[in-house]
Amino acid sequence: MSIDEVAFWAVVAAVTVAWELRRGRLGLGRNLAVALVAGLGAVLLSQWLVGDGALFTLPLWVAPALLLPGLPYAVADARGKRNTAPGAS
Repeated sequence: MSIDEVAFWAVVAAVTVAWELRRGRLGLGRNLAVALVAGLGAVLLSQWLVGDGALFTLPLWVAPALLLPGLPYAVADARGKRNTAPGAS
């Protein structure tokens, strides 16, 4: 599989997902078709990326560092839930 084919399927998957999000409910048949097309793109991309070695090697401290930008949002969400009235949603 060439890089052009991988790029094609990645674009097809992105467009179908964006189309579904823009249009809303597509119905069962079209929703299934969108899922199959996006899934096929993901499968082809993952098969192309699979190799013998590790794709990325990172130290253990990288995972918590990548979560740090979301920390203010998590704190604000927890404070917001705590400050709302029990009956309000």
